Amino acid sequence: MESEQMRSKFINVLKENFPEVQYRAKRLASGRTRISPYLPNKKRNKRWMQLDSNKEYLSIAMDHVVGQITADVIKKLNIPYGLDGNRTGIQLQPNGDAVNLSIFINDEVNFNQTEFIQFLHKHYVSYSKLVNF
Repeated sequence: MESEQMRSKFINVLKENFPEVQYRAKRLASGRTRISPYLPNKKRNKRWMQLDSNKEYLSIAMDHVVGQITADVIKKLNIPYGLDGNRTGIQLQPNGDAVNLSIFINDEVNFNQTEFIQFLHKHYVSYSKLVNF
């Protein structure tokens, strides 16, 4: 499966579970399209995620309130912890304000897995606090 198709599958999961989320597309200098899911808020239209399809992998960066998502929470997912550029992996940013997930086209993630959906809901609650909902 190509990374664009993975991104579409992921967005479909988001639409099913978070119908209030909207999507903004931006053309990058590379010619690729970045899609940013967000909750509209006139005071703070901050993205929840940044979804970039690359040739070999899908990159997902997810913003949240500093400290509300821990490495222990992330490690409970069936996704290898740590990013090395050669395999699918997930990692908490060192400053604790974001999660980065890289999914390689030859090593897909089941976005409908219960633990993954629960993680998305927990992350969404933290993001909602970040944008003051």
